[in-house]
Amino acid sequence: MMLPKLLDFVFPRICVGCGDWGFDLCPDCFNKIKVYRKKNIFPKPFNGVTAIFEYSGIIEKIIKEIKFQFFYDKYAELIELALACLGEDKDFTQNFDSKMILVPVPLHPVRLRWRGFNQSELLGKCLAKKLRIKIAPRLLQRIKNTQAQSLLKKEDRQENIEGAFIINPNFPRSIIHNSCFILFDDIWTTGATMIECAKVLKKNNAKFIWGITLAG
Repeated sequence: MMLPKLLDFVFPRICVGCGDWGFDLCPDCFNKIKVYRKKNIFPKPFNGVTAIFEYSGIIEKIIKEIKFQFFYDKYAELIELALACLGEDKDFTQNFDSKMILVPVPLHPVRLRWRGFNQSELLGKCLAKKLRIKIAPRLLQRIKNTQAQSLLKKEDRQENIEGAFIINPNFPRSIIHNSCFILFDDIWTTGATMIECAKVLKKNNAKFIWGITLAG
């Protein structure tokens, strides 16, 4: 029982939003989180895409922090809130199937070595565990070390990401054929990266693809 108290002393809990001590995310900052209010996105080849939170304020700050250093316990409440929001999304809940396979958007190996982890994979594992579905973090491979999408104009992003993903040759194609997938990433902006991933799955005969992002 002493260990948690000792860890709190050595590594004090500090609110990611305002810096207040004693909280990972204080009640005031938690209440400032904005849910993504736009209707669900339905671009081909997706059957639908759900962006959970609005990419602003506290959420923007949290996601940017995750990209550089990940502590799951700090964002446990955020994951729980994300699941609650998904539960209220009728489009998603009506299409959800326990046999779905979650596929996180992969990083290029060079980027992965530099960062040390893939934030979409780590968050995706948390989400898959809560949804009680399988996850296939190595199903897609990123073979093109693209320029960061955030640095490009909207019209240049699709060209930048084109041909960047393939199916991992170690996976038999039968895993994809007629299967249903949740493609997961942290942010939906223009959607170019996720759409390119979805195209690869669809070309390999995926039956159904729903996209989920923490923010949009």
